[in-house]
Amino acid sequence: MHAETRWPDEQSAGVFHCHADFELDRFGPLWEQMATLQQDLIRDLRIAPASEPVHLFLFERKSTYEEYLALHFSGVPYRRALFIKERGPGMVFAFLNNEFETDVRHESTHALLHASLPVVPLWLDEGLAEYFEIPASERAHDSPHLSKVTWAARFGQTPDLAELEQIGNLSNMGATQYRHAWAWVHFMLHGPAEAHDELVSYLAAIHSHAPPGILSDRLRQRIPDLEERFREHFRNWK
Repeated sequence: MHAETRWPDEQSAGVFHCHADFELDRFGPLWEQMATLQQDLIRDLRIAPASEPVHLFLFERKSTYEEYLALHFSGVPYRRALFIKERGPGMVFAFLNNEFETDVRHESTHALLHASLPVVPLWLDEGLAEYFEIPASERAHDSPHLSKVTWAARFGQTPDLAELEQIGNLSNMGATQYRHAWAWVHFMLHGPAEAHDELVSYLAAIHSHAPPGILSDRLRQRIPDLEERFREHFRNWK
C-alpha cells in the first residue's frame, strides 16, 4: 500500500499525513503533539516551514513493517523506525512497540529538517532528533540523556564536538555519540545566547546554500572558553 492507496485509517496532523493499518485515535495525544512539532522547530531553530508534506506509514505489527520495507525499500538497512527521502516528500515508517511515540517524533523531526533544509550534518540531525523526540514539556529538563551529561560535566568532561562533526556514517553513531550530540544541541538551545545565535545563523546559511563553515569553529569564535561554558551550563542546569 502506497500513500495513494486507501489505508485502514488515515489522518492529518499539521504537515503530517498519517497512514496506518490500525486505529490512529488510539494515540490521540501524539497526533496533537505532531500537529505542533513543526512550529516548535520554527520557534527554536528559526528555520523555514517545511516546503512539502511528510507521509507517516504506521504498522501495528513488526512483521508487517518488515514485509512492507522489504517489498518497497529492499536496499535500506533495517532499523526499528526509519525516515526515507527520495525524490518526493519525506516518509516515516514505524511499528507499534514500547518506544513507538518516541520513534515517530524522532523520525518526524528528521523529516521536517530535511523538508526545510537542503542538507543537515549527521551529528546535528541526530542531536536535534534526540532533543525533539520527547514531549515538549520534557525536552529541557527530563531527557534520559541529562543525568549522564550532567555528571560528566561535574567531573570536568566535555564531549568532543569536532569529533562528532567528523562522523559521516550512521553506523558510527552509537549511544555515546547520540548522547553527546543531544548535549551540544541542549547547550545551544538553553545555554548562552551566543551559542543559540550561532546555531540559528549556521542553519540559515545552509538554507540559503551559503558555505556554513564548521559549527564548532563558529561557536569558539563567539565563545572562546567554549568547553568551560558547556560544563558550566550543565553543572548549573536545574
